[in-house]
Amino acid sequence: MKRIAILLVTTGIAGAAGAHPETSLEPRGCSAIEVTAPNLKKQQPRSLRFSARDVLDLVFVTELQQAVYGQHVLHFKVATPSGFLYQDLAMPFDWKRPRRGFGSDDVVPAAMGAPNVPVQQLGPVMGRDHQFVEARLPVAGTSITMSTLYGRWSVQAFLDDQARPCSPASAFTISSK
Repeated sequence: MKRIAILLVTTGIAGAAGAHPETSLEPRGCSAIEVTAPNLKKQQPRSLRFSARDVLDLVFVTELQQAVYGQHVLHFKVATPSGFLYQDLAMPFDWKRPRRGFGSDDVVPAAMGAPNVPVQQLGPVMGRDHQFVEARLPVAGTSITMSTLYGRWSVQAFLDDQARPCSPASAFTISSK
C-alpha cells in the first residue's frame, strides 16, 4: 500500500512540474548576449554574420539583470555549428555593494583559477552602475579558421557553476567569405 501511495505522490509531483515546462526552463538573470566584432571599421552586421577574413575576434556582452553581490564567475559557453562545446570563457567579476560616503578602498582581486583574466568590477564603479560582463573569443589564427569551423554558432551564459543558463542562447554565423 505504501508503494502505491509513493507512486501516486511521485506521479502527481512529476505531472505538476511538467505542466509548464517553458516557465521552469526559461533562462533568467542575464540579458540576451550581444555579439560584436570590435575591429570592424564599418557598421556591425545586423544578421550577425561575420567573415573570418575580416574578424580578428568576437566580443560577447550580457547584462546581469539583478545584483549578484560578491565575487562570481560568468561562463560564456560557445558551441560549434555541430553543437559541441568549443570553449568555456570563464569571466570573473566582483559586484560591489553600494556604499554611502566618499572614498574608495576598492581592491581588484586576483581571478581564482584564471590568473591572466582581469576581474571585471560591477556595481557602483567610478560614479556609474556597471552591470555588464563581457568576454572575447579569438577567431583569426585559431582552430576556427585552421579547421574551417564555419557555420552557425551559439553562445549562452551560465552564472558560477549552475547547470541552468542565465541567458537565452544567441546565434551568430562565422563564414569564410
